[in-house]
Amino acid sequence: MLTSPSYQAYKELFHSQYNDLCNYAYSFLKDDAAAEDVVQETFIRLWEKHQNLIGIPNIKAYLFRAVRNNSISALRKLGTEEAGNKGFEWISDSMEDPDAREIENARPYYEQLIYEAVANLPPQCREVFTCCRINGMTHQQAATKLGLSAKTVENYMGRALKLLRKYLLQYGLPVSILFLLKILTP
Repeated sequence: MLTSPSYQAYKELFHSQYNDLCNYAYSFLKDDAAAEDVVQETFIRLWEKHQNLIGIPNIKAYLFRAVRNNSISALRKLGTEEAGNKGFEWISDSMEDPDAREIENARPYYEQLIYEAVANLPPQCREVFTCCRINGMTHQQAATKLGLSAKTVENYMGRALKLLRKYLLQYGLPVSILFLLKILTP
């Protein structure tokens, strides 16, 4: 395999384009390590699909587009993680606040509202939500347990989260309180 013509062409392509692609990814990510990760992942995917890509007339353009798309995906993922972390930072900051005792006293109220919101879900949504969020199952595990498809579980989870957000917003609670659900369970 290491001496095959397709591997040699892949190796030459890698060595000729790697630095340019890393610089391109860096222009999106502003992080050398993340840029290298994106480029390496792109080349791995390229090798996995190399049999299907033999007829591509401009592989260089394909690589730059793939690196751009993968960089944007990495930024989205980073943005989602940062948004989740901000919710937890707010919680940890509030515990250092002088009003932390007041917040701690309100905790049973929050718990009650969350449990009421979950109890008000339609039965199938509630069952799927309980499996995935409270019991920590993946969508596939919940699908197997409940005899549903993974896509159906995903749809029920989306519906459950939408209904929970709507319910909690009626009481002026931030949606980030749903992250606490895992923490609140015994």
